[in-house]
Amino acid sequence: MVATSPSSTKASARGPAAIAIALPRGFTTSGVTTWALRLVNTLAAHGRPAALIAHAETSGHARLSLPIHPRVLVRELRSVPDLDAAQGDLSPFIPHYREVVRELSIETARPVVLSPNLLGDCYAIAAALCTADAESVRVVGYKHLLNPYDTRVLAAYEPIIARFVGVSDHIAGVLRGAVPARTADVRSIPYGVEVPASVAPRPSLAGRPVTMIYHGRIEQNIKRVLALVEMSDELGRRGVPHRLTLVGDGPSTREVDARIARAEPGRIRRLEAIAPDGVLRLLEEHDMTVLASRAEGLSVAILEAMSRGCVPVITRTESGATQLISPGENGELVDLAPDATDAALGTLMADGVQRALARGLQAQSRACVERARGRFGLESHARQTALLIDEIADSPARSWPASRPVAFTSSAASAGSGAVPPDGASRLRETLQRLTGKVVAIHGTGRHTIELAGVLAESPARIVAFTDDDPARHGKSLWNWPIVAPADAARTGAGDVVISSWINQDAIVARAGVYERQGLRVHTLYGTGAG
Repeated sequence: MVATSPSSTKASARGPAAIAIALPRGFTTSGVTTWALRLVNTLAAHGRPAALIAHAETSGHARLSLPIHPRVLVRELRSVPDLDAAQGDLSPFIPHYREVVRELSIETARPVVLSPNLLGDCYAIAAALCTADAESVRVVGYKHLLNPYDTRVLAAYEPIIARFVGVSDHIAGVLRGAVPARTADVRSIPYGVEVPASVAPRPSLAGRPVTMIYHGRIEQNIKRVLALVEMSDELGRRGVPHRLTLVGDGPSTREVDARIARAEPGRIRRLEAIAPDGVLRLLEEHDMTVLASRAEGLSVAILEAMSRGCVPVITRTESGATQLISPGENGELVDLAPDATDAALGTLMADGVQRALARGLQAQSRACVERARGRFGLESHARQTALLIDEIADSPARSWPASRPVAFTSSAASAGSGAVPPDGASRLRETLQRLTGKVVAIHGTGRHTIELAGVLAESPARIVAFTDDDPARHGKSLWNWPIVAPADAARTGAGDVVISSWINQDAIVARAGVYERQGLRVHTLYGTGAG
């Protein structure tokens, strides 16, 4: 018999509280979108009111095609601006969020639990609701990724967050360090996936190539998809018969397709993004799944693959890799340096594939299914989340401090924002002053740089280019300055590089070797650990 707490007994007598999950990038295909849809579907199937607040999809990315339970309230915000570009103006968004909260609170006669996600200004909308109507809404803060941005967002909006959730044990530990006064309010609730009652074993590898699959965004900055092409090339050089399937689309599609065209015919293929059911069928047809990401949360893609018996070979990220995989038992972990080239990472991935093959895949495949079933089942995930929703709904209201601005981003950088500290403009101005007359490249074209545009426009140093880790931005321009890859910084004539980031500065510094090898001097604006 499962014991129930007084609060859960009280909740059941009054009916379950509702949850509204906000998706500021809409139904763009991603692990977070998949998590949100599967969770609300499961909760609704068990009678819990649930809603999705979906902004427009990210341009250039496929929309996730997953059925939504008829009891889920879906509010798509296609008439509002892009939240990424709102610059702190939340007025177009707040009425839509307020209406969803109002509908759910009327239905349940209880406060509604709101889950903002991914963007600081999504939490800012929640803070605005707490300011205007604190009794009707409670906020749960999810940390999906092990990155400084998510940590800073959750720490910034700590006053209105009733409970924090890390999607892996390690991420929950990072959260406890970020909000030390709230450690008792941090939970670790891993994602869940559907695991079939049985998974058919793969045919023997005798006389056939091993088949490998990657499904997710075709993206280079974080996902390092080109390293998988390098892995295939290396396996080919070693005489390992294999076939690699890449499933998805994204900003690096053109570059990846060009590399595939130069590979041995038939060895690598890329399929456009397909519906989740189709992905699951593909997983059942492949022996292994591969992932070369620089960073992950608790990868939904790997969980899905494990639930279908695909043996994973993935990079060892701090967030959740070791919670998923015990090397030699149900897959392999690959270690890499932060500034490793795609070729070097491809070689390490090929080593991991060969280690897994040498141990035999059938036993590892069975172990993958058992771990997914035992630790990451969707029903278990939904039960843990349901208990948390009722606990949060019964918690005291939390208001946003009237003395603090609500928005995370701002068009007035001198006042500071979530991306730029109050002294950010002065720090950048002083750094550029020390570089007066020198030829400089600025690393970063994100929010920090955009908010400090005025300082850059008045630079006494001669700015010749921006650099960015995201290949999708290479070849474009920002304020008429070209955006180039870090490896091409010296070709612009620059002798110095200024890192324009507060939140991600440390991660960029860890990869600064790409500049130092070109003879460029790297300058930071903030102390170590600033992000």
